[in-house]
Amino acid sequence: MEKNKRRFTRIPFKVGARIDIKDQSYTVNEIFNLSIGGCLLPVSEKLKTGIKCLVRITLSEINDNIGVWVEGEVVRSENNLTAVKFTKIDPDSLFHLQNIIRYNAPDSIAIEEEIESHPGII
Repeated sequence: MEKNKRRFTRIPFKVGARIDIKDQSYTVNEIFNLSIGGCLLPVSEKLKTGIKCLVRITLSEINDNIGVWVEGEVVRSENNLTAVKFTKIDPDSLFHLQNIIRYNAPDSIAIEEEIESHPGII
């Protein structure tokens, strides 16, 4: 059996998000999966691998200032799914992202170990 190469636990996260690439924006109703290191978004357009982007995860429909903003890079785009590797995040957004993962993952001990060993984006 092949060993799982993933470094971070992934969770489904049923909130809206937006991915901005240059002058284009793509809005999705849910995040297929989310981790401390990246996300998988249901974007129907094939996006160029390696392109830089900004991902905004919506945490409040009432207040646009409440959310997670993270810079990233498209690492895969196929079959109406786009994978983004996170590359840079501000401390407030990192705090929110860690808590999202922490409180939605089935194994809280594994998540705490991931956060301790990777306190920032790697």
